Amino acid sequence: MVVLSAAINPFVADAKSARDVSLDYLRATLTLMVVAHHSGLAYTNFARIDSANYLASTAPVVDGARWLFLDYAENFNDVFFMSLMFFISGLFVLPSLRRSGAPAFLSHRFLRLGLPFAVGVTVLMPAAYYAAWRAAGHDDGYLDYWRQNITTHGWPPGPLWFVWMLLLFDVVAAAIFAVFPRRTFNCPSAFRWFIERPLPAFGVMLVVCALMYLPMLSIFGFGVWAPLLTKPFYLQVCRIGLYLAWFFAGALVGAQNLDRGLLSRDGGLARNWRWWIRGCFVAYNLLVFVPRSQSLISILSPRGMGALESILWVLSCVASCFGFLALFRGAVRTRRPWMDSLARSAYTIYLVHYVFVLWAQFMLLDQPAPASIKFAATFTFALLFSWMTAQALLWIPGARRVL
Repeated sequence: MVVLSAAINPFVADAKSARDVSLDYLRATLTLMVVAHHSGLAYTNFARIDSANYLASTAPVVDGARWLFLDYAENFNDVFFMSLMFFISGLFVLPSLRRSGAPAFLSHRFLRLGLPFAVGVTVLMPAAYYAAWRAAGHDDGYLDYWRQNITTHGWPPGPLWFVWMLLLFDVVAAAIFAVFPRRTFNCPSAFRWFIERPLPAFGVMLVVCALMYLPMLSIFGFGVWAPLLTKPFYLQVCRIGLYLAWFFAGALVGAQNLDRGLLSRDGGLARNWRWWIRGCFVAYNLLVFVPRSQSLISILSPRGMGALESILWVLSCVASCFGFLALFRGAVRTRRPWMDSLARSAYTIYLVHYVFVLWAQFMLLDQPAPASIKFAATFTFALLFSWMTAQALLWIPGARRVL
């Protein structure tokens, strides 16, 4: 069985452990998509700035340039890529718990998730959001801004919300393992039949995600972010159940032998990756275009149309997760040195990229260039400097133990 040490790093396998090229590269690709996603938010048609409260804007920095294609691409990412990140992180939880036990597992997780989160929200995210503060017309000195950022402005964690939430899910998994060490994630054979076969597994996840997401969406709405107990532990309220479902789905799949289960290289998911990836784009285009159908708009009430769009959102989420898993398990088999470097740097890139993204967008605000050029420049700048930062940090022995 291939084991990746997600207990050490949620983005890439430990160099000393057996590494699976498909999951390494899928994780790296999702990190690239995160950088691209944040690079494009300033240039969408739905981008709006709230000068009175810059943190209430659709993005920290909003440019006047617009590119319609980014609306399509940004929403495609948003539907699934964080769910898939939680799934991949969950895959290796049980092997790590079995190997090291709950106390050692949590010790590693607090070191490699808790410490970067603490440093990130104290140092990196204020440095990133200072660009947004300046773009909103403020000229306070950095130290004055930093104090306001933590005490008055809500101490936003930016993309690091994923890090603390992953740590929270790991704590829950470790607690379950500590109480039921022999039974944790050992599902009955009848249920295992469902999760090991692509179409039944797809159906199960469709139902589970609908049950975990749709009621929360109905109660709290789509865009509400709130701290869990205290700042800066923010989460998108309607999605916490959805992300928990994907994390524990990964733990269930990872509890089995990856060479023989749902993610088997010779299984139905990997063999039929072309159909699964097509299905993911079909499902997304249904989400994009069906709710805009004038015939449906004339028939359905606004509430009915909202329900239809929410159901299609869940369908697209599950289809995209399965599509990308199928693509990488079925088609990615050869290692490339530059992708190995990217995969090893992915966690650090995730941690630091927001600083480079927001400052690149800020520097381009007054430049007379199309949104496509500004997006490409922001993405390139942020990726290259994040990658170089990662490579520099990985030369430091102490940092390498964490990152």
